Amino acid sequence: MRGQLFSLLIAVEDRLGREEAQWVHHVIDVDEYGLALDDMVGILAYAHAPVTDQERADMLALARRMQMDELVPRVLQCPSAGQVSITGDGDGAARN
Repeated sequence: MRGQLFSLLIAVEDRLGREEAQWVHHVIDVDEYGLALDDMVGILAYAHAPVTDQERADMLALARRMQMDELVPRVLQCPSAGQVSITGDGDGAARN
């Protein structure tokens, strides 16, 4: 599971923002896999960051594997890659 989370982080880190990506990396390092996935999905959904079909499938598979079904609606909130976001400046990075 650790490897799958790191692979997913690598795939989406350009849309997370530097500090958020470092946070998720740290959370994976300390074996808080559920928190890592929850935060990754939350950051992407909040930023309306686009995800590819493969990234979405990976997030959903991890959520099912970790029995985190409550994440499914948030994963589905992330726009598909290729869709234009109607909010924000379009760079996909989360803002504080």
